Amino acid sequence: MRWLLITRKLDPADDHVGFVMRWVEALAARLNHLEVICQEHVSPPLPANVTLYSMGKETGAGRVVQAWRFTAHLRRLVPQVDGVFCHMIPRYVWFAAPWARLHGRPLLLWYTHRQITAELRLAARLATHILTASAGSFPLASSKVRVMGHGVDAALFPAPEGEEAPPAIVQVARLAHIKRQDVLIRAAALLAARADVSAFRVHLIGGPVREEPDYPAALEALIRACDPPPPVMLTGPLRHAQAMALLRRSAIAVNLSPPGLFDKAALEGMFAGKPTLVTNADFAPLLGDAADLLLLPPDADEIALAERLARLLALSPDERAAMGADLRARALAAHSLDSLMDRIVALMDEAVRHG
Repeated sequence: MRWLLITRKLDPADDHVGFVMRWVEALAARLNHLEVICQEHVSPPLPANVTLYSMGKETGAGRVVQAWRFTAHLRRLVPQVDGVFCHMIPRYVWFAAPWARLHGRPLLLWYTHRQITAELRLAARLATHILTASAGSFPLASSKVRVMGHGVDAALFPAPEGEEAPPAIVQVARLAHIKRQDVLIRAAALLAARADVSAFRVHLIGGPVREEPDYPAALEALIRACDPPPPVMLTGPLRHAQAMALLRRSAIAVNLSPPGLFDKAALEGMFAGKPTLVTNADFAPLLGDAADLLLLPPDADEIALAERLARLLALSPDERAAMGADLRARALAAHSLDSLMDRIVALMDEAVRHG
């Protein structure tokens, strides 16, 4: 099969979209040829059966020039491929839809976000298939939706590592109100005041979102205002490898993303073999017998979070490791990169055969 992938950026060093390079490599290994159109790139090394086309953002091209180049690429490439796969950006579906329809090609959209926009509504009408990670990660009801799971690169987590002392609680997430770092800070302050809780540390890994540039300063102020001040460190944005190294040496991972955000960072905690506290019930199938301890309601406050963290910290390192090993096995089976790519290519084949 020969497919066209449309994505925003190819840059293996990018903290947010660097994983797309692994998608390209894994898809290319399963297809005869993969054409890729992106808005910008850094001339990354690519498999021999991948051809890259850019809209030119990396050279300073404006939106009009990008749109013209994008259209030119589509006009030339869509007749040559078996189908078109748009990654995350609904507007790409708009551009591709006329050419896909003209040449009778399936048009797939991968989308995992809770935000509903007019752009997404139109893209959902135009796409022939909608791929998403979990039942709650695509916000519109549609018969086109296929739940595929996430694709975490298991190669980044070759084997769980032991804990450092004192035990570390790690949250990997952009600093934003929706990620609820403030709740974790207040929970850490409650834990620090408890006589039955031994020493611990909290690492908040991530940088601010563009829409909330003042949030990190507000979190720092909250830490200083707590009595006693909790042992919380804001690391700022780290390269993915650095963040995963801290996660692998941690004792507990925390992800407070709400329903609708089937957050890959939570899966990374599980892949690292760490007990992972979550507030999204879509993760329940992965938690097994530990669900009563690891799954909190979406509106859980700092008191409820502190209580769960205290129970996890009271376990021995070996007990936490056993819990983490069970999570890791479930997550690997359901959400590894290889298993996701196998499912995507199987759907591509089905879409081509059934038109």
